[in-house]
Amino acid sequence: MITLAADHAKERNQFGRPIGSFQAVKHLLSDARVKLEFSRPVAYRAAWALANAQPTVSHDASMAKALASEAAELAARVSLQVHGAIGYTLEHILHRYTMRALAWRDDFGHESHWAVELGKRVAARGADELWPLVASR
Repeated sequence: MITLAADHAKERNQFGRPIGSFQAVKHLLSDARVKLEFSRPVAYRAAWALANAQPTVSHDASMAKALASEAAELAARVSLQVHGAIGYTLEHILHRYTMRALAWRDDFGHESHWAVELGKRVAARGADELWPLVASR
């Protein structure tokens, strides 16, 4: 979705220049990209914890779900805003990606649910027990 929006911003002209040259559009797209990139290592950590049967797998998966859901929701909103009305139409592929991202966001619990659960776990066990690799450094 972010790539579609960036490509569209390069092609769509307003006031005689591409909308991607406007600072507001650049900020929207970069915020979505940063959120996506910050969720990536957390997802890798969850996959590693699952593959190596780590005791933190539940926590790591919860964190990955929460961050990935937030990133997908922001990417969908930003992409629709950059595309404008064309992004809502059936003729454009963006509406399918958006509907899929929003549906997946609520599968297995909304990110706000997992944020509360993570907070409860940290309060109950403490950060040292949940993140032994970080705590040992």
